Amino acid sequence: MNLLRLSAIPLSLFCATAPAQAQMFWQSPDYSGAPLTALEAGFDSPMPGATATEIQAALLWNLRSALNLAALQCQFEPTLRATENYNAILNDHKDELTKGYAALSNYFKRTKKPMSAAQKALDVFGTRTISNYSTVRGVLGFCQTAGSVGRRALFAPKGSLSSLTTERLRELRNSLKPVGEQRFRRLYIPTGSARIPVTDNRCWDKKGHYISACGWAF
Repeated sequence: MNLLRLSAIPLSLFCATAPAQAQMFWQSPDYSGAPLTALEAGFDSPMPGATATEIQAALLWNLRSALNLAALQCQFEPTLRATENYNAILNDHKDELTKGYAALSNYFKRTKKPMSAAQKALDVFGTRTISNYSTVRGVLGFCQTAGSVGRRALFAPKGSLSSLTTERLRELRNSLKPVGEQRFRRLYIPTGSARIPVTDNRCWDKKGHYISACGWAF
């Protein structure tokens, strides 16, 4: 191909094959919120006597749980890559997640006796945490938000996942609410009624063909 002709081709044609990010709405709801630095009554399991490190570990485990659930619940939209990103996050941020789990485990060992009670409390904490992010009516907003947070976590530097948790966990929680399309807020219902044709015997010819000139019943 002539180089002059090649240079005239719009650059956008060469970028057309780039994967598009999933978009559930024409205009997405705004789920943003203030940084989350403490456990929330009514949402989080209470952790009386927890240190700042243990609270941060609990919030980090919330982020992991939300992305875990998204990996299972959001597979209806493959372009989110929720499962692939989640698995990569577990690998890339393994050290930080391991430290977070250890802090949680130590909290329950310190506050629950004997050891079997501590392990049971830790298991209950994990089950309740992941179930808190289960949603039906808000699944589109949750999946889109989890996809965004997951991509951000995937490229976050090692050791910074707790900072991302503080920054984005509130947004994930807000996305659980059933909020719909923001650009087209009203449902359009066409006016008028259907017209019904006359179907009397006189409206059919000898070959069984309908005679359109019969008109309309109403």
